[in-house]
Amino acid sequence: MARLNLAAMKWRERIGRWKQSKLTVTEFCRQEQVSQPSFFQWRKRLRDESSKAHQPPRFVELRPAAWSAMPGVQITLPSGAVVTLPGSISTELMTAVVRAAMIDPREDRPC
Repeated sequence: MARLNLAAMKWRERIGRWKQSKLTVTEFCRQEQVSQPSFFQWRKRLRDESSKAHQPPRFVELRPAAWSAMPGVQITLPSGAVVTLPGSISTELMTAVVRAAMIDPREDRPC
């Protein structure tokens, strides 16, 4: 996990240098001794991560009476993960589960 964050940080810095350099991608990659496919892959990856980070979370209001009558509740998270909970779950527990599921696993957190 830390290795990926270090690589991402290095590529962010590298892409920043490229933007400041006014060099073509080919010239810059030759100078940095990195492959062009790696450059384009990292640029896309970092752009995608940046755009995801700026999207506000989408919430749907669930009223306790509505979900207690259902056999279960499925929540699809932006990451694509699906959380399935029983319909009898308490409001407090559902809130805790959703909050825990929305934490980005790539963030370093103390135990």
